[in-house]
Amino acid sequence: MKLGGPPALLLALLTLAPVVAIGGACKGSAPASTPEAVIALPAQDYSDDAGVAFDANEVVPSAAFTDFASLAASDVQNFLEHDPYTGQSFLCTYQSHGLLFSGAVAQAAQLYRINPIVLLVAVEAAGGLVADTAYPVGTVNVEYLFGCGCPLSSDASTCDPATAGLDVQLECYADALRTSLDQVAVNGQTAGGWGPGITTTSLDGIAVTPADDSTSALYQYDPVVGTGKSGSSLFENIWLEFTTAFSYQPPTGTGSGATALVGDPCVSANDCAVQGAICATGAKYPGGMCTSQCTGACEATDAFCADFTAGGFCLALCNTTVPASCRSGYTCTLVQPSGAPPGTPPANVCTPM
Repeated sequence: MKLGGPPALLLALLTLAPVVAIGGACKGSAPASTPEAVIALPAQDYSDDAGVAFDANEVVPSAAFTDFASLAASDVQNFLEHDPYTGQSFLCTYQSHGLLFSGAVAQAAQLYRINPIVLLVAVEAAGGLVADTAYPVGTVNVEYLFGCGCPLSSDASTCDPATAGLDVQLECYADALRTSLDQVAVNGQTAGGWGPGITTTSLDGIAVTPADDSTSALYQYDPVVGTGKSGSSLFENIWLEFTTAFSYQPPTGTGSGATALVGDPCVSANDCAVQGAICATGAKYPGGMCTSQCTGACEATDAFCADFTAGGFCLALCNTTVPASCRSGYTCTLVQPSGAPPGTPPANVCTPM
């Protein structure tokens, strides 16, 4: 995801210096004095030591991908101080806009409801920063790691200085993933056509049929499968490496025990006691909203199959004379049915304001 903006006047003004002395177990390191010629990730990033067969159709399961509350900033900080590489990443002392990197990861994870390990994996895959013991100079543009704010990714002088810093770059990356997840929830696919059950060809010529919204979001951002050296296969290698280091256990089950009904708030589909549940999230759906795709009718008797451009979605029925029949942030609106027999009348349902 690229954010446009005015070109920088001087490249030297774009780079934020890392903070290198905060005490504690994390000793830090000053920026490297000599640039290296080639960016190369550690060999362990390219190997599948977990013995898990790579599945291009499901890179990171949806429940794990959106498990945003799985780690606190302190957990991320401890990981950086005892990483699976040399034992300590320069990121444990790096700060941007007064925020430690570990805090920036936790903040972006909470704001966009993305697993913080996903963000750490992306940082490592993009530039090997987790493995670096010193701030890299001349090898990777740390301050514009994901290219956000850089209209011409090959020319750092075009980058918008307002988007410099890993805290901003992390939020930009997480926002891109969340946007894709929301697009799948509402439209069944991302803006680029990646969606669960939809077969699409990657840039390296491989047919992929994503199994879930999370895999769709990853391919929307980087539509490459790779061969363990790039794309989704590299992402999975590092994901398995990092989840092992964290002893991370993803959420289990598929919503068993969930109580949220159509129209109720949710964080993920696992919260919804709805067949084929979708948790619509983002700015348009305050607090999240449980729904599901439908044709003609909904399983729940208090829901209506409403017509949208992308098809039918179940929404909670409401009464226009009773404002409280819709929760805060939603309003009672008359909508047309989707896939219903001719003559089926419209109904009032709770829609975002």
